[in-house]
Amino acid sequence: MGDFRTFHETKRLPAKAGQKVIDPAGWDNGALQNLENWSYQITASDVAELAEGVAAVKRAGVPITGIKREHFPLKGFASILADVRRELTDGRGLVMLQQFPVDEFDRESTAIAYFGLGQYLGRTIPQNGQGHVLGHVKDIGADYRIPTVRGYMTRDWMGFHTDSAEYVGLLCLQTSKSGGESLIASSVTVYNRILERRPDLLSLLTQDWYSTQSGEIDPGDNPWTKAPVFAFVDGYFSAGSINLHHERAQGMPGVPTWTDAHREAMDIYKATVMECALEIPFQRGDIQFLNNHVMLHTRRAYDDFPEVERKRHLLRLWLQDPVARPIPEIRRKGRSGQGVVLKGVEWIAPLDVEQLETA
Repeated sequence: MGDFRTFHETKRLPAKAGQKVIDPAGWDNGALQNLENWSYQITASDVAELAEGVAAVKRAGVPITGIKREHFPLKGFASILADVRRELTDGRGLVMLQQFPVDEFDRESTAIAYFGLGQYLGRTIPQNGQGHVLGHVKDIGADYRIPTVRGYMTRDWMGFHTDSAEYVGLLCLQTSKSGGESLIASSVTVYNRILERRPDLLSLLTQDWYSTQSGEIDPGDNPWTKAPVFAFVDGYFSAGSINLHHERAQGMPGVPTWTDAHREAMDIYKATVMECALEIPFQRGDIQFLNNHVMLHTRRAYDDFPEVERKRHLLRLWLQDPVARPIPEIRRKGRSGQGVVLKGVEWIAPLDVEQLETA
C-alpha cells in the first residue's frame, strides 16, 4: 500500500521567471505510473463516518448548498482530508481517493457525502451560469462546435485545461463504454521543459492570453477574460492553460490578434503538455482532487452506453481555498477565485442533469 503524502519530504525553492522551478508539483509522469503507490483507499471506518455525516445533515434539514464543515462532522477521516489539502497545496498538487461508497449510498446521500467532505478542503463555488455548485460532467447531447457550449456537456476531446477554482474534485459515478480516459499533467514540468528547449517563447507565455467566458456573464461584462499562462507571485509559480476557449476569443472586440509567434508558442505548449501527460484509470468510486494552479487535466473522447443510467457521469466540485498558493490578483479576484457568479442566479446542487432534445 502506498502513500499519497509528499508534502513532508519534498522541497520548494523561491520561483523566479526565467529560471527552473523547483516545486513538489513538478513531477514526472513516469514516476506515477503505479496508482496504488500514491492513492488513498477509503476504509470501512471512513465510510461509517461519511454515513454518520450524511445522517447528521438529514436530521438537521440542511440543504446540500448550505452544508458547511460544522454540519458534516468527521473524526479520523478529517485528518486524512487535512493531509489531502496539504498535498494539494504543498505536495504534488493531486490526490486520488478510491472506493468512495457509490454502491452503498443513494444519489442524494452520495451528493451530501461528497459535498460534505469537500468542505474540509475549501469553500464550494458555482461552476456555470446556472449556479451549479454540484456539477455534472456528462454528455447531454450538446454540440461542442457551438461557442457557448463547454466540454463537460459533451463526449468530445476537450484539450488540457484548468478549471476556474483552486481545487477541482471529480467523483466517478459511471464509466463510459469506451474511451474517456483521464489525463493529468504538471504545469511545473511543462514550464521547465519549455524553458530548457524554447526559452525564447516563455516571455509570450508569461503575458496575458485572452479566453472566452462562454457567454456566462452579466449584461455589460466583457465576453472574455485574460491572464498569463505562467506567472510568479511571492516566490510561487502558478499557471493557467491554453485551450479552445482561448482560440474562440480570437476575433472578439478588444482581443488582440495572435501573431505567428503566439501560434508557435501555443503549438509548443500543447505538444509539451501531451508529452508530460499521465493517463490515470478512473473507475466507479474514484475521486480526483487537483490544484488547478499547478495541474492540467482533460479526458479523451469517448463512446457511451445507450442506457441513460449507464452513461459516463462524474460529480464535480469547485473549491476556493483562500490560504492556498499565492496566485495573480487577476485570477484571485476573477473567475478563478470566485467561480461563475452571476447576478440573480441562485446557487443550486442538482442531483442530475437533463438530456438535451436533439433532432
